[in-house]
Amino acid sequence: MSTEIPDWFVLKDPGDISLDVESWNRYANTRLDRLISEDLWIITKPSWMSEDEWFQSKVEEFGGHTSLKLAVSQDPRLTSWLIEVEGDLFEFRFISSPSFEQKMSVLKELYSQENVKLISEINKMFSIDIFRRFNIAEVDTRSVKYAKSKYGTSATDLNRKVAIHYTKIPSIVSAKRVLLYKGWGIVTLADIRLAVKREFEKQLREVIERSKELVEQDEGLKNAIKPIFDRVAEIARSTRLSKDFLSLGLDEGVEILSKPELFPPCIQELIGILKSEGHLAHLENWQLGTFLKRAGMAVEEQQRFWYESSIDNIGISFEEFKQRVNYQILHIYGKVGREVDYNPPSCKTCINNYYCYWAHKESAKIIEDIKTRFEDRKGEVVETAIEDISKLLNGQQYQRACARYFTLLTGWTVRGNHINQMISFTRQAYKRFYAKKEEEKEVKESNEDE
Repeated sequence: MSTEIPDWFVLKDPGDISLDVESWNRYANTRLDRLISEDLWIITKPSWMSEDEWFQSKVEEFGGHTSLKLAVSQDPRLTSWLIEVEGDLFEFRFISSPSFEQKMSVLKELYSQENVKLISEINKMFSIDIFRRFNIAEVDTRSVKYAKSKYGTSATDLNRKVAIHYTKIPSIVSAKRVLLYKGWGIVTLADIRLAVKREFEKQLREVIERSKELVEQDEGLKNAIKPIFDRVAEIARSTRLSKDFLSLGLDEGVEILSKPELFPPCIQELIGILKSEGHLAHLENWQLGTFLKRAGMAVEEQQRFWYESSIDNIGISFEEFKQRVNYQILHIYGKVGREVDYNPPSCKTCINNYYCYWAHKESAKIIEDIKTRFEDRKGEVVETAIEDISKLLNGQQYQRACARYFTLLTGWTVRGNHINQMISFTRQAYKRFYAKKEEEKEVKESNEDE
């Protein structure tokens, strides 16, 4: 099967496209407007559009994308922002791509031809019938209805199975969501959807890194993209400032800190591991430390927290312990080093690089945890939640699984149906159980006074 890479795949060679500086700025601004408004573009040429019009739309898209890559290459924070929004756009288009053949062509472009095979090709290579040998269905019919409701009719392709070399999907292999046969992972497209998105984001980052040197060596180019850089910086900054965790006041944070039962499952799990084993991995230390800071824990309290929890405290006094770990803790609070007031990593970052309860813990253990925690709830309510969460985990919809858990915990639905930030989970849960009650109490007392 040989299918041309779809036009929406922005990492492909765009062909003979030339742009002037004025066009760069115009196309970049158009693409920015679309990205922030979540206007996700058409995927294939509509029947009413002429070939010339379709070519011009591709010029605008590739031109805008290229200009943005050059602009953000000068700032790693802006690079991360662009990769995140471009990754979301890629995911939408991959899911919504109108044919299975197009999806396969994208996989082969990302992972290379030799690492992606049709099941029929695997059968021919090894003289086997994979489906009969392992008693599995070619299409998971139980998930088709779910896929249709979640992603639309075109997304039923996601239930078809493909073969990816195991070295290209290590996270899927480690999560045991793959049938391994002679070095090949037999998976549905739904199983690898997020892994494919991460591969796209990884390759996009590599392209941007290469662009950095090009811009640094060309002062004229740097000046030409300066207006684009400034606008991206403004948009990214306003987006970050709109996040719930940045508006969290210290006083409220102190109150939240006293309610650890409202911490997200990842943080509860890390604290549990630390208390029982006395240590965490370096990145997990950072994840927990930045969360506790943003939840209202002062420097001195955090020093005491780690002293009481860590095996590093054996045989030494608190003052000696502080001298050993003080730099790392002060670094979290921006009091040494680059003096950056660090925020906790986003949920996407935790999924990829830190610890995510939903992505990195076995599904069976998660279900046990939920049954234990909510044993006093009505059985059908918990079972429905478990069924929903299990489907989301199978589809690697980890942020949505966290949101469904939040709904089970609080009875509230998360806007957008996914959790973006650990501290946002806790803050909203606090509002549900405490802040709202305090407001109602104040109103009641005010009415009584009248």
